[in-house]
Amino acid sequence: MLKRIPLLLGVLVAGIGSLTHAQEAGAAKAVMSGQWEVNWETPRGPMTMTMELKQDGEALTGKVETRGGWQDIKDGKVSGSDMSFVLEMVRGDQTFALAYKGTLQDDGTLQGTITTPRGERPWTAKRVES
Repeated sequence: MLKRIPLLLGVLVAGIGSLTHAQEAGAAKAVMSGQWEVNWETPRGPMTMTMELKQDGEALTGKVETRGGWQDIKDGKVSGSDMSFVLEMVRGDQTFALAYKGTLQDDGTLQGTITTPRGERPWTAKRVES
């Protein structure tokens, strides 16, 4: 019986490691997909927009509704509960990038920052129920 204890402990540790990895993999697949209502403050007052995201593993695709219409996101990534993407905007003859970073919170909301040519702004988002 004593000879089997190290073997049983090894099997137990391997099983726990596999379960933890499976849970982490399941969490990484999860929750960025869906429609989100995004809010942030600007010098002109509060702004609200809609974004539709689709997560496939660590890849994130989707689009954001802007004043100029729907824009596809680029370079979308998910790592655990963190996400990021870039939105390229065109105003007249100028093109600029907005870099979004966010983290899924325990309450199911997203919180993050948008880096713009004029600086960084915090944003929050809540899932839109369909």
